Amino acid sequence: MRVGYPESVPGRCLAALAIVLGACTAAVVCRQPHPRTAEAAPPAGAEPDTLTRRHAELHVRYAEARLTAAIVDLEKALDLVRVKPGQVAESELRGLRGRVEVLREHVEATRRQPHGNSFDFALAVARKAADQAERDLARARSANSLRPDAVSGGTIKQLEARSDVARTRLAIWEDPAFLQSPLHVMQMQIDQLSDQVHDLVQRLDRAPAIDLR
Repeated sequence: MRVGYPESVPGRCLAALAIVLGACTAAVVCRQPHPRTAEAAPPAGAEPDTLTRRHAELHVRYAEARLTAAIVDLEKALDLVRVKPGQVAESELRGLRGRVEVLREHVEATRRQPHGNSFDFALAVARKAADQAERDLARARSANSLRPDAVSGGTIKQLEARSDVARTRLAIWEDPAFLQSPLHVMQMQIDQLSDQVHDLVQRLDRAPAIDLR
């Protein structure tokens, strides 16, 4: 069954991004406790070691759930390709495989260090994005070397620009001097999220239907 995307999907994605950005900024600047903190608090008198273990287990479960979701997404895409080759772009498949790889590493890191490893995860995502951008550009240039104009000049420029963004972002993540405060780290994470949402909106614009089998 194939169902068209509603015309408002890109707008909803951008609206969701605006909400996320606003929430993240407010959380960092105001540093106010979440109103449900008291509701989520564990029972009074709980042992610190018990709380630490409980929180660690939840972090691991969350990381494992994200990995499972990524694996399911990849398997779904591969099923679609088997049914109708070309229905999912190769670049999307590489992105899905890359996400699974990053989340596998994140699960292992979370098992070793349940708390405070979000920076390492963001760094891994930046490295994977830079690697994929370089590979996409190299493939396009290689195609042109075999057959001139196999990839348009506009697409080459687009891939070069994306590669530059990815490599520069990675340079920032790998140099702690650029990230001297939680606010700076948050800003980089927001920028990364913004690019990902933009890419999603572009894919929705180019693909008017979704397979919901």
